[in-house]
Amino acid sequence: MANRREFLLQSVAACVSASVSLRTTYAATAARNPGTVQTVQGPLDAAKLGFTLPHEHVCVNSPGFWQLWPELFGSRASFAAKAVDRLKAAKDAGIDTIVDVTPPDVGRDIRLLEDVSRKSGMQIVACTGHWLYPSLSWESRTAEELTDFFTLEIERGIEGTDIKPGVIKVATDKDGVTPFLENVLRAAARTSKATGIPITTHTHALGRGGEKQAEIFENEGLNPVSVCVGHSDNSKDLDYLTGLAKRGYTIGMDHLTRGASATQAQTLSWRERAETVAKLIAAGFADRIFLSNDWFFGASLGPAGFMQQMEALNPDGMLFNVRKTIPYLKELGVTDAQLRTITVENPRRFFGGR
Repeated sequence: MANRREFLLQSVAACVSASVSLRTTYAATAARNPGTVQTVQGPLDAAKLGFTLPHEHVCVNSPGFWQLWPELFGSRASFAAKAVDRLKAAKDAGIDTIVDVTPPDVGRDIRLLEDVSRKSGMQIVACTGHWLYPSLSWESRTAEELTDFFTLEIERGIEGTDIKPGVIKVATDKDGVTPFLENVLRAAARTSKATGIPITTHTHALGRGGEKQAEIFENEGLNPVSVCVGHSDNSKDLDYLTGLAKRGYTIGMDHLTRGASATQAQTLSWRERAETVAKLIAAGFADRIFLSNDWFFGASLGPAGFMQQMEALNPDGMLFNVRKTIPYLKELGVTDAQLRTITVENPRRFFGGR
């Protein structure tokens, strides 16, 4: 009979073997389906993504909040109806797909996403991953365990469904790369390498946070073309932005709504952000840009009245870039072909696999 030490060693070896087997199995599956993107209604030919907003949310919450207190939003049914109406308006304006980058720790509700996608006709890509602030259960996880979780969702499906994520969402902010967030970044890189699913990030651009993320991704051997560095328009430092683009990263210009009001004097205005987009295009990086809003239709992460304040600042909601940014970019000399590259071709390549 094996002693306790031998038993533990055998158990660890079995777990490692199972984990490697799982990742290998999905990598083979992904390789058999090039050009396919997982949406909440099933696999989709990437060529059918169309005009895509790559960094949006339907709702942002704490985990379990929908189950605990749906009355905060009126009711689940009334919120879903509101989201369907807003998504129908976006579809009528020419938007074909949104990528909902709400991971589990910010209240991702996959059944809600599937419901509003089906009723509105909007194609929605969901994510796995983790945002900034871990619960004790998440903070206790190693990079290997996080890799296993991300891979399980990609292989098995999300929250007891067969709906699979099409992107991995990770984050760092003002506090930099904490030990937990380093584990998350490494896990995302390992999962992306094994499965072919790309990564999109939340960054503190003013602190050149994308460079710190890139260092970890590249240390893990991840190809930069698999990563979008988000919230990059919070900086107009062209040395920083073009430096990432030259390395192969996609630059997420997705916070233009944060500069929508003159009362937000501490931020760059939306026109300044759009002008930075135009400068990147003029410098030859149209094929390295995403344009999005980072908008949502509801949130419990702010105080009472938060959503009403946000909508007062940006009454265009998820249509901000369509109604304001794109017309302004055209005034600045950006062509229809360049805009199509940014809004259609770049998402097709990124989410469909290069």
